Amino acid sequence: MNRAARLRREQVTSGIVNFVLSGAFFFGVLGFGKSSLHFAAPDNFALDFLPQSTAIASMSSLVPLLVVSGRTSPEKRGERTGPGTGAATGPGTTAFIVRTVLSVVVAGIVGAGLAAAFCFLGPGREIGGSLALAVKLVYGTVLGVSGTTFALNRLFAHHGRETA
Repeated sequence: MNRAARLRREQVTSGIVNFVLSGAFFFGVLGFGKSSLHFAAPDNFALDFLPQSTAIASMSSLVPLLVVSGRTSPEKRGERTGPGTGAATGPGTTAFIVRTVLSVVVAGIVGAGLAAAFCFLGPGREIGGSLALAVKLVYGTVLGVSGTTFALNRLFAHHGRETA
């Protein structure tokens, strides 16, 4: 499978998974059937962006990195590995994955801060329940797809190959 097709497949998977999980956590944390949610206490809609962003950013980058790097590893392709072969394996790969995931998590936390600030600095003190759900679904989906895209583009550049 070529790089572009692999990236599209992982983006779609990430989008669907994060859409569903955002909805599930919305109902689990904020409840069902509320006509409106307060940005601050008692509902803390604005503050809920932080755990949502942290979870989505970490998983939307880590899982695709592990899945795709496992499938593109030199050992899986029957190639030589080790010093001087240019293969991305071992501790260097682990450090690369950790740095990439941390980069996506930091970006997710910044996004959460911006979303919360938008809520708190806006003219209202609450948001309609249906609109709140739509915001969380779109936010989770976009963050998930963005995290996956960033992580896999870094991985493909790191491996320096066109196939995945």
